[in-house]
Amino acid sequence: MVADRRGTETMHFLVMTAFAALTSTVLAAITNEAETTRERCLYGLKTFGAFVGVGLVISWLFYFIP
Repeated sequence: MVADRRGTETMHFLVMTAFAALTSTVLAAITNEAETTRERCLYGLKTFGAFVGVGLVISWLFYFIP
């Protein structure tokens, strides 16, 4: 029997995105590099993008490993 993996893949992506959002929010709140609120928001968005981007690249690479 072949199972439908779409639900699992969607759930993994949602969990990865939620983790990236929560982690980037905390990192933006505690960083010493940003002085203004705007800089903290930009730092949080960059961190979020990095988490999601690296996660997608790694999952794409692992797709080809059996």
